Amino acid sequence: AIDVAFSTLCSGMHDLEEGIPLLLMASSWLLEAVKSRQRFEAVNAYLHRFLHIHAAVIAGIDPFAKTEENEDGNGDGAIGGEKRLDENLADDRRQLLEKISELRRAQRQSAELLFGKMQSTLCLLRHFSRMV
Repeated sequence: AIDVAFSTLCSGMHDLEEGIPLLLMASSWLLEAVKSRQRFEAVNAYLHRFLHIHAAVIAGIDPFAKTEENEDGNGDGAIGGEKRLDENLADDRRQLLEKISELRRAQRQSAELLFGKMQSTLCLLRHFSRMV
């Protein structure tokens, strides 16, 4: 069910106008779940599916968004015959990329914290097993 929900958020680069806000909401939800530091395995499984399904769209956003504006920033440029997107969509793209970067940092911190706890637990187990 979660796989179907994730796959219907955005169906590709042609669906960015409706898909970007949904991807932004989903990434915000995942970020909140990662920061809660609860249910680590489930949240990482959701994160994996989200990134697996939408990796091409997320990877394609950065160069696509940057080439829309020319050097003086007036946004007259276009690529591949695509018409220039409105300011809200460009802002949503930037927000999504920032949210994905924040999600990456939060997940890394959460994983490092879990690794540290596991390492401490293993050290304690080794110490107590030698006492017996």
